[in-house]
Amino acid sequence: MLPEEIIEKIQILPVEKLVSHEEIIPFNLQRLREGMLNMGRLVDPIIVEDKHYMVIDGNHRKKVLEIIKCPNAACQIVDYQSPQIKVGTWFPVSKAIKPEEINGFLPEPVDFEEGMRAIERLEGVFLFARKKNGEKDCYLYKSEGRGKLHELIAEQRKFILATEGRDMQYVADDRHEEYLNQGYSVFYRRTYTKEEIISEALAGRLMPPKSTRHIVPDRIIRLNMHLGWLAEPPEVAKELMDASLKRRLGESSIRRYTESVIVLY
Repeated sequence: MLPEEIIEKIQILPVEKLVSHEEIIPFNLQRLREGMLNMGRLVDPIIVEDKHYMVIDGNHRKKVLEIIKCPNAACQIVDYQSPQIKVGTWFPVSKAIKPEEINGFLPEPVDFEEGMRAIERLEGVFLFARKKNGEKDCYLYKSEGRGKLHELIAEQRKFILATEGRDMQYVADDRHEEYLNQGYSVFYRRTYTKEEIISEALAGRLMPPKSTRHIVPDRIIRLNMHLGWLAEPPEVAKELMDASLKRRLGESSIRRYTESVIVLY
């Protein structure tokens, strides 16, 4: 992406126009709010798709801006239908939770492949898997939603709420084997399609936290937009941001990572 394209891709949009698609995690929201107010900046732009302004990445940032009554957001606009943008998910993992300990859900023993097929057919809420004697020991939590997406999502929300306060964390779906081999139990779930994500967002039905993981090429980070600028009229905020970007890009203050990176927050 050329410097001119970077400036074009980042736009100032009213926060009220942005459409969330996932619920927030209260602890993460509080920590982000404190960080943004302490720095006085929106560090990374919110990534939104270009048709409905649905937030692909940055639901927590959007919520913080709403809380502090900041009218505008700096957003990276992307073509969501581009095949370069991939959708994955996050799997809950735990070393402490046993399959029978999820209140309101009955685990049924199942073969891993059979369980994953049930998950894909919307017949399973989650598939519990752990390594036992080198093999996957699996249990399926069946869905009562009769294959309806919004009912499955409601069941997932109930499932996750039943694990609150327990030793649960989320890992990217491409790292599940690594965690299984380290003694974690993994709760597998279905990866949603772009069409399903947009449909649910436009219907106002938020997915549970960490339901989606978007892989966006040329993701712009460290914009460091002043929150005070975002309180200005949109055209003024855009002018201030563009001037800052032109100066930084002119100083070659840009770095592209060809390797995977680890960002600590």
